[in-house]
Formats: sequence, structure tokens, C-alpha cells
Amino acid sequence: MSWRDEYQKGSFRGASFRTSDHERSGGRRVVTHEMPGRDEPVVEDLGRRMRQFSINCHAIGTDYRTQRDALIDALEAEGPGLLVHPWHGRMMVSVLEYTSTESTQDGGMVSFGITFGEAGQDAPAPVSVAEGASAETAADATIAAAPTAFTDDFSIADAASWVEESATDLIGAMADATQIAAGLRGGVGSTLRAFNIALNYLPGNVASLLRAPANLASAVIGLVSSVSVLGSSTGRSARLAPLLMMLDWEPDLSEFPETTPMRVIEATNTTALLRLYRTATAAELVRAASTLEYASYEEARATQDAITQRLDALSFAAADRGDDTAADVYDTLRRALADDIAARGVTLARVYSLDLMATLPALVLAHRLYRTDRRTATSLEDRAADITDRNSVQHPGFLPGGTTLQIVTAKDAS
Repeated sequence: MSWRDEYQKGSFRGASFRTSDHERSGGRRVVTHEMPGRDEPVVEDLGRRMRQFSINCHAIGTDYRTQRDALIDALEAEGPGLLVHPWHGRMMVSVLEYTSTESTQDGGMVSFGITFGEAGQDAPAPVSVAEGASAETAADATIAAAPTAFTDDFSIADAASWVEESATDLIGAMADATQIAAGLRGGVGSTLRAFNIALNYLPGNVASLLRAPANLASAVIGLVSSVSVLGSSTGRSARLAPLLMMLDWEPDLSEFPETTPMRVIEATNTTALLRLYRTATAAELVRAASTLEYASYEEARATQDAITQRLDALSFAAADRGDDTAADVYDTLRRALADDIAARGVTLARVYSLDLMATLPALVLAHRLYRTDRRTATSLEDRAADITDRNSVQHPGFLPGGTTLQIVTAKDAS
């Protein structure tokens, strides 16, 4: 498990902060006795020293003062509190001291240096959630909030005609990228008709939608959502590939300096459209990943890693441009998916390595491995097929001896 899998957004008493580095100190409480006429000292061990955690963190963005005040209130409150340490997890701590720094050179940002000491109390256990519930809730919240965030920034009122044309071209590129991605997934019947309706509606009504940002947001979200239900009976890779492709999509944009009011409007509209498309896609991707049936915990973790890498990149990019709200959205989706995979990990099968000494048919090996396990409802024929497919064996009647096979434990995901 990599450090990114364990990393989480920091907070103290619920007040969140961002950090890139920390220090931890500890040791033993000792007293050294040096006796007259004796060369060797006597070291008396009085127990472990209190662990201290020094964190350099910051709040940034247009509303950074709200975050700053919330964190200061948390730091100055009486008694110990719950610290969610980005690297060390949840713990009860006391605030030993803190400093905050603001400057005109780094406007829109406040930096904190905080030293926490362990409080000697157990941290309250996190509230457990049902499988998929955390991811589903986060996806719903993201979709619900996306139109408001979009309409706050997007507008073509009093804008030059080329600003409108720029937005039109970007919307057309979104539709084309979505259509190409959806081609990987297929679909039949009502789901395919729903996608085609959403696809044709967006560019066909773009002129009127540009003047009604709320309707434009709904149309974009509807298009993305229609992709998520295409081909729902297909395998894991086929279900996620279109949404992953959409999340990776980068439009070919002409770069102009934002030196005029019209260029500023164009850049703001472009950012708003891309943020809407990407947040909607990220939400549907997390939702889809939470509803899949995984053959093993390793398969679920591989899916989580692929999505986490993309959400991290989007979060860092948003934070770099000062869009802390968007960065928080991606962080929330990432944590929700991690919670869901962790909840599933209790029931999912594991993959282990098996050294096969002699050549055997897959069905014989499946019988030896799984016949005495009554917990599984999977047939031996299906187990044999899984062994063959998982190890890329050409013929199920001849598992080659002298090789190492990847085998799934008998415990079913169900």
C-alpha cells in the first residue's frame, strides 16, 4: 500500500487545512546519573516521551479567511481535540502552540505552523458506512452542487460574439469527446436512445443554452450521466473506460493573454465549462466504481488506484489555480471511493501465488483448491475458467507445470 493510499486531508476539530510537510518527535524520558570515581554513567529510563507533531499547513483561496478563522477557533478551544493527521491518521491531541503568517506578497493565503502533543486518549472510531453508500452520497452531492458553481462563473452577457463562439466550440468538443468515449461502451435499447437524445440536444440547442447557464449545466450533466448507464451489463474495464477517457480528455485550446475584459470572460467561461464537465464525470466515475462487482480485493484496489491518480491530478491543478472549492470536491470523491473499497475489502476475495509443480487440467486444480469450501456458491467450472483466464493459459486442459499461478481465495465477494 503506497503512501498516497494512506494520505488524507488534514483537519483539527473538523477545521480542515492543507499541508505538504510535517515533523514528528518523540523518544524516551531519561535521567543520567554520573557517579564520582566511576567512568560509566547510569541511565534511568522513566518511560516514553510525549509524542509531538509539528505541521506546516495553509489555507488558500478567495474564502481563505473563513477557513483561517475556523482553524484558529479550533486551535484556541479548551481541552484536547481530534486531529486527522494527513500521514498518521486520527488521534486525540492538545495544541502546544501555533503561529499564523499572512503577507501582501502571498495574498489570498495564510500559513500556519502548529505543534500538537498527544493527549493520551483514544480517538473516537469513525462512523462506518455501508458498501457504496459513501461514494453514492459524495457523487450525488457533487452533481447537486455543480450547477450552482457553474452559474456563478459562466456568463456571456455583454460579451463579444467571439466569446460566445469560443464557448460554442468548447461545448462541441465536449460532445465529440463524449461520443468517442461512449463508443467504447456500446449500449442498446432505452439507454442508447437516452444517450443519443442527450448528445443531440446539447450542440443542437447551444445558442439558447448559452443564455441560460442553469439549463446548460443540466444538459452537460445529463450527457455525462447518460454515458454512465450505457452498457451496464458489460465488464469492469468496459464500464469504466469511457468515463476514464472523458476525465483524461484535454481540449485543444488557443492560449491568449488575459489582458482585456473580453479575454478574462472567455477564460472564466472556459474554466467553468471544463470544471463542470470534469466534476460531473468524476462523480459518475466514482459512482460507477462503487457499484461494480469485483472478483478480488486486488482488482478493486487497482480500480481505486487508477481513479485516485486522476482525482489527485485534478485536485492539485485546481489548487494551483486557486480554485480550492473544486480541489475539495475531488478530494471528497477520492476519500469516498477509498471508504467504499475499504468497506468491501472485508468480504472480497484475495489473490495469492501458487507454485504448480506438475501440468494439470484447470478443473482438477479447481477441485483440489475449492471442493471442501462450502462458503462459495461458485461452480468448479467457473473456478477453472477463472484460473485459466487470470493466468492467460492457452488451454484449460493444460496448466503448465513449473510455473507460478495467481489464484483467488475461495471466499466470494457475495
